[in-house]
Amino acid sequence: MLRVAPDAQATRRDEEAVRRVAEGVLAAAGVRAAAAAGPALVAAAFAVQTANLPNVTAGTDTATGEPLGPVGPAPHLARSVERALAARPRGADLTGGSRLVGWERAERAVLDDSRDRLAAAWPEMLAELRICVAQVALLEGRAIDGFTDFATHGAVYVNRARLGVSPRGLPGPVRFAEALVHEGTHTRCNAAQLSSPFLTSAADGVDPVRTPLRADPRPLAGLFQQAVVLTRCTELYRRLLDAEHTTATPAEHTPATPALAARRDRLSSDARQAIGTLRQHGGSLTAHGLAVLGECDALLRPTAV
Repeated sequence: MLRVAPDAQATRRDEEAVRRVAEGVLAAAGVRAAAAAGPALVAAAFAVQTANLPNVTAGTDTATGEPLGPVGPAPHLARSVERALAARPRGADLTGGSRLVGWERAERAVLDDSRDRLAAAWPEMLAELRICVAQVALLEGRAIDGFTDFATHGAVYVNRARLGVSPRGLPGPVRFAEALVHEGTHTRCNAAQLSSPFLTSAADGVDPVRTPLRADPRPLAGLFQQAVVLTRCTELYRRLLDAEHTTATPAEHTPATPALAARRDRLSSDARQAIGTLRQHGGSLTAHGLAVLGECDALLRPTAV
């Protein structure tokens, strides 16, 4: 069951449930995948379910072995990128494509910095991410900024551009910390909804709706996850700003402080938009979904403007 505030215990239960499902699929098909774990295990189960049997054993793991750690290109991860590209809406700019790349030493240092900032500003979130995100894959190319794929559950994919400073002055480690929270929250939602769905069957009959993060209309399920993602990312920036205000005088604030505040306000506005649209379709939400939406409202109150 999902809680908007990080919950390591619930996260561990839901991740165990995902692992059991993947192992059950493989066992039922008589496939041995003793060496597979994490995203590679789920990828093998997905290959069995889609009758893509030649790819069952192709899940070579190139990760460091640490939770929330960098992972290099691997066949099962590359197939997720191919699926993400194929799912882009018609007319989307695919110039430059999107491909997996290895991590350079300087890029690993930014990832370390991002995790350190999460540890200082929101340790509960970092603890949850270390349970549900096994690997962080790096993308190159403008077509995709970041995504998750349940077929490689436990891996998150983030564009390497997020490692650098933004045009508006957000430091690279902050941007990447946001990306980890963003994609990690999708991962968390995907696992939680296996046992406790957010939407009723009535949601299947609702036309796609406009959402803050996508130009193309999305199903209610996509909007629901956006609401949770945006709420959590808003909270991340609130905490980062609180840490600055606590440890520094106004004269000592970093040049990035206005950029942090602007990003917080934008995320908060987008979250409220998503919640408002979902409230219009409240009959399509389960009791669990409505409870999560209420928690989003509560977490956003400190950022009301």
